[in-house]
Formats: sequence, C-alpha cells, structure tokens
Amino acid sequence: MNTERFTDLASQMMRSALDSWRGGNRLFAVLHAGMGSEFCLKAVLCHHDPLLIAAHGDQALRFHTLGFGGEKGVKPLEQARTIGMAEAFKDAEIVMQGRMPVTFEVFRPVMEARNGIAHLAHHNPATAEQVVSTALRLAEAIRKELSASDADFWKGYAHAFHDLKKVAAMPAILKIGLEQAAEDLAQAEAVEAARAAADAAKGTAKTATDALARIPLWDDALGGNDIVVRHALSIARRSAVSAALHTTAMRGQRVAAALLSSYGYVPGDSNGQVAASDAVAVKCLVARYVESAFRVALPSDLKFALSEPSSDVVWRPQSYESARYGTYLWRWEPCPACPAWGDLYGHLEHDVCVDEECRAGGSYCGEHDEGPPTVAHAQTFTCPVCCLVLDAEEELEAAYMERATRYEG
Repeated sequence: MNTERFTDLASQMMRSALDSWRGGNRLFAVLHAGMGSEFCLKAVLCHHDPLLIAAHGDQALRFHTLGFGGEKGVKPLEQARTIGMAEAFKDAEIVMQGRMPVTFEVFRPVMEARNGIAHLAHHNPATAEQVVSTALRLAEAIRKELSASDADFWKGYAHAFHDLKKVAAMPAILKIGLEQAAEDLAQAEAVEAARAAADAAKGTAKTATDALARIPLWDDALGGNDIVVRHALSIARRSAVSAALHTTAMRGQRVAAALLSSYGYVPGDSNGQVAASDAVAVKCLVARYVESAFRVALPSDLKFALSEPSSDVVWRPQSYESARYGTYLWRWEPCPACPAWGDLYGHLEHDVCVDEECRAGGSYCGEHDEGPPTVAHAQTFTCPVCCLVLDAEEELEAAYMERATRYEG
C-alpha cells in the first residue's frame, strides 16, 4: 500500500459514512468513519515514509521499502504487517507538527468504533455525531496535509461534509429496518459467544487438570522433556478455545447471511434493496460482536489462545470444503471486523510479459526468472479468527480489497 491507495480508501470510507448518515443509518456511519480514520492516518504516515506504518517485527514492508524485496528470505509484500490505529494516531501527531485537529482523548471514541464498540455510540445519538464529526475533522486536516483535491476526496459532499445536519437534509436515501435488525442479531450472537467462552474455559480447565496429573506418564514417552509436554498442553488448550470461538463465529456468519437474504440481499445484484456495502457492514458487525464478546468473557489465563493465530489450531477453509473458496490462498488482507489478518482465496491466471521483445521471444527482460507473469483474482475473503466471510466480488469491492494483483514470475 502507498499514500495514494490509503488516501483513496480513506475517501471512499468517509463518503460511505456520509452516505449512511444521510440515510439515517447512524451505526453504519460510525463503523465506516472509524475505518476511514485509520486509512487517513496511514496515508499521512506513508506520505513521509512507508516505513512509518511497519509494525514491530515486520520484515516484508521494511525490506521491500528499502529495495531488498528480491533478496532470499524476504517475505512477500502481501504479508506485510502494519501498526495499529492508536500508534498510527500518535505517530501522525508527530509528523503533522501541531496541525492535528484533535487530541488522543477526543479521538479515542473513533478508535473504539473501529475496534468494535460502535454500539455504544449507536445508542447515544450525541455520541454518534461526535464520533463521525471527529473523524471528518481528522480526514479534512489530513486531506489538506496531503494536498489532495477536496472535490476528488469528498466528491458530492465537498460543500456539506463539515455539517452533518446539511448531510442529513440532503435528498433521502432508501432506508430500511436492516440496521436495527442487524444489531439485535449481533447482540444475541454475542450472548452465545460469551456462553461459549465460559464453556471453553471450563473444558480446558478440566483438560489441563487431567493432563497435569498424567505428566509423569508423558515424561517417560517424551524422554522427560517438560518443555515438550507444556507445549503440547498449550496447543491442546488453544485448539479447544479456537474451536469454541469458530463454532460460534461461523454460526453468526450463517445467520447474518440469512438476515440479509430475508431483507432481499442478492449478491451480485446492484439494483437490489440492500447494497453490498450494507451487507459487508452487517457481516462485520456480527463478526465483531461475537469475537469481542468471546474475548471479554474468556479468563485472562486463556486470552493467549487468541493472541497469535496459528495454522495448526485455527479454522481455515480448505479447497475441498467448497468450490467457492477457489484453489489458491494467494494474499493476506487486514480483516475489517477484527484485529487479525484474513485470507483471500481465488484463482490464478497466466499473463504475458509487458515487454514486447520478451513476449515475442526475441530477448529476455530478466523480470520473471521463475516463470511467466501471473494475475491473482480474489473471489472470497475469510478471517481465521472472527470467521468473517465475504464471498461475493461486490462485497470485496465494498470492503475496499484489491481484487486483482499482478505478479512477475
């Protein structure tokens, strides 16, 4: 990602927030404003140096930015890890040198909206207005910092974004009762998630007690290696906790899809009653409530189970489970519903080199040693932690995920 890409994503998210406010959907407005603010902060940091958004321990972004992307052992850029929203805000304050329009404390409700506590603002209209207004002030300040055109950034809202009353008074957008139905559903699923977390805690406690009682027997089989025994027990506990979360989260996604269907949502139908952006908002809302409720209800000694997702204990769809997931796992993408990184599935298409002489076989350009260029087409996004599933191309677009990426070799 670069400054232009982050700026474009920020613009789209902020306009989605204004669309939702205009249509009376306060909850969706808060959710989109929170995500747009994160894109704004990362845009201004990238403007100074892309290394500023690299997370601690990240290898991919750091080495690619420094020009070592082709060296052996360097991870693909698609596996880059970036900093969180709080750190991005504090760093942006530094590079903006006093031009940040809000303080960290004033901005905190926006971060909470991004991290899944948006329902607090939804139930308090004044708080919702404060969150969206703060996000808009931040976005405008960063737009000016980047010298981006106000007409391009705000488009139809260029003369109204600063006044939410003017936005709300603009010609109405079709409003249905989906927002409240989605929150009611998310709250119900959150209750089930909290119950599942409590059951998982009880189950793993019993497993740990039984395992500890058998350690002397394990020592004989493992040559007295206590480290191996403790590692095996840790994996067993993580597996139990992850399975409980995924069972609850996947059910939440199924009922979210059923709710959308009941309101007339048809993936791929741009003229339907429910837009793809609203479908993404509903799915994200349910996934966010479930993951957050499960994490809060989990005892502190088990929270480690969710801190570092690993392929040996977390759910991931396999190609044989359903053809809709595609054949290849080709790129990671930040999950719009939780702090984890999710997987983009799709198909690969062989391309041809843009160099005419290389394409004709007359000479070799040296850009693709390991084979011809390839274009990866995304079809489905899945998160291995909150189990968010976006399984339509329009949903990927609404979540601002790149659907096609070209690789050289």
